[in-house]
Amino acid sequence: MDLNLLIERMDLTTYQALKDSMELGKWPDGGTLSSEQKQLVMEALIRFGHQHLPEDQRIGYLPQPDCKSAPANLIPTQQQ
Repeated sequence: MDLNLLIERMDLTTYQALKDSMELGKWPDGGTLSSEQKQLVMEALIRFGHQHLPEDQRIGYLPQPDCKSAPANLIPTQQQ
């Protein structure tokens, strides 16, 4: 089965279970995630978030300052 199809069919319960596994570095049964599994789980979490979650609930979301008086360095950029 294709990763895109799996993500399309994934529900929030599965998303949360994968997120918990990623945070702990273990599957629910206690087995350790390999490096390859971590990469695939992270990709699935990011893709699911992009397709199904509001922007502020996605992995890696950083709020943007919404006022002109906010310091320019409030959110670091890649140039800094």
